[in-house]
Amino acid sequence: MKNALFCGVILLLLVPFAATAQSLAEERALHQQILKNLSKDIKEYYYDPVFRGIDLDESIKKASDIIKGANSVEEMTDMVARVLFQFDDSHLGFIPPAKTITIEYGWNIQLIGEKVYVTEVDDDSDAQKKGIRPGDQVYMLDGFIPTRKEFSLLRYHYEVLAPRQKLTVIIVKPSGNRYQIEIEAKLTRETPFKPTTRDLKLKRERAFLTRTHQEFYDEVPGLSVWKIPSFEFSDIKVDKMIDRVRKSSALILDLRGNRGGYVYSFQELITAFFDRDITVGEIRSRKKVETIILRGDGKKSFAGKMAVLIDSESSSASEMFARVVQIEKRGIVLGDRSSGKVMQSIIIPHFFGLDNRIGYGFSITDADLIMNDGKRLEKIGVLPDEMILPSPLDLANGRDPVLSRAARQFGFEMTPEVAGNIFKKKK
Repeated sequence: MKNALFCGVILLLLVPFAATAQSLAEERALHQQILKNLSKDIKEYYYDPVFRGIDLDESIKKASDIIKGANSVEEMTDMVARVLFQFDDSHLGFIPPAKTITIEYGWNIQLIGEKVYVTEVDDDSDAQKKGIRPGDQVYMLDGFIPTRKEFSLLRYHYEVLAPRQKLTVIIVKPSGNRYQIEIEAKLTRETPFKPTTRDLKLKRERAFLTRTHQEFYDEVPGLSVWKIPSFEFSDIKVDKMIDRVRKSSALILDLRGNRGGYVYSFQELITAFFDRDITVGEIRSRKKVETIILRGDGKKSFAGKMAVLIDSESSSASEMFARVVQIEKRGIVLGDRSSGKVMQSIIIPHFFGLDNRIGYGFSITDADLIMNDGKRLEKIGVLPDEMILPSPLDLANGRDPVLSRAARQFGFEMTPEVAGNIFKKKK
């Protein structure tokens, strides 16, 4: 259990070796091997022994036939991914071989409500030079209108499977004006040579520190704000943070953008906020059904008021935590509906070749999760007790109405302008 993942993000968990330039024949051989390993891993580890009614062997055969005649690496990679798309499973995914060229679009985009907005723009990017700013709505992306149902697949396609050097987007400004803009991505060429063990270790450490950096704010007497970007922490970390929180009568736990992590971290966080034992729900794997009962921390637990903030990027373990808080009436949940990516999975890495090894992997769902109210969160998500969405002008001006509202729920005055800047000041 401790090594399993309640994690909606399958990227950055594996740092594969960069692929060297290869002929199409070599790429076809690689992708045929990928298909074989995919079939083996699903048959061995996937939680549903009938694969949701999908004829896996037939799907693998069709993909193999198409790869034999494919004329690009992107087409081959897409065919592997398509085998998994039909499962409609948030935690079943393909982590393709790393590319020798990294493509950065220079912006962050996010689903807010039912629309996609720009939330950040890099200062030196082509997007910034073309006039794209936070608060702009991405109405169309290369001919696709992004919807809540398809947005994660679009991001996966453009950021992982087939990054583009140029994107054509239709932007709607907060004023309502609409523009068609072509964005040119920043290209960075990676070394084609196999990295040293030291280089790989440093790269993993940097990635880990970036995605797990927690932030804390307690400059308003009686109120603490704890921002957790990922469920990848130890019991020691939780104990230290709870010690900081104890002096406050109210805590705002910010899980916006948190895409999940380890079961162990989820358990530790639940324990820290309940003085009694909690039945979370059931884990249903291929071989057994296990009830998740977590022991409360008694008088050591934080007993103050609590609000949990979520958004469309909150996935898996963060969604489960928010839902437990709702079911047990431990606090209030505010923000946007969460992503609805709530399963348990394992990461299985593979390598191809001898001297120049090429790494890739799969995230395989090994269990389904049923909450204590008898309902699944997969494809549904957590509906906040109070739905609060930042407006385009909030995004443009760096305001945070969600955090502001949470503070006011507990009787603390915090304007959206102040809320939007509390962590920026610490950077």
